Amino acid sequence: MSNALQKLVRFWQRYENLSLKIAFALISLQLVHLYWLTADVVVKRITGESALGLQLNGPLLAFFIVIDYIEIPALAAGLTYYALSLYRHQKSSTKNALLLAMLAVQVFHIFWITDEVVYEAFFGSSNAVEIPYYAAWIAILIDYLELPVIGDLFYKTIVKGKR
Repeated sequence: MSNALQKLVRFWQRYENLSLKIAFALISLQLVHLYWLTADVVVKRITGESALGLQLNGPLLAFFIVIDYIEIPALAAGLTYYALSLYRHQKSSTKNALLLAMLAVQVFHIFWITDEVVYEAFFGSSNAVEIPYYAAWIAILIDYLELPVIGDLFYKTIVKGKR
């Protein structure tokens, strides 16, 4: 193993607990995004009316945009945490590999299709990018792959209280 990689692994081992808490905090913010996705996109597509109960404009819109962009560092933190957990050959390596794969799919999803494109596919505000209807639903389902990761990080951080 290269010297740089050894230093990185030692650094991570020293700050593993902090890394876990940062990953949990950042990825947990995605619950706000998933609420918006469910209430304003999924429910609106199924029933014709948004269940969000809020007008998305001004500061509230900016808040949702910031939360959406936090997904990038959240994925970086989560991918790092689970990849290095696998590297250490922890006892739950199969579960960690599955959760790592779920986060990796999220990275593909960010570059493949954004929420704005999904929204436009459902509600037709632009013809700039057109995707099939089923692809929009697949993109939404991919977003929900964060839930098992959030649950695992919650367990490790709060319930188990890894210190």
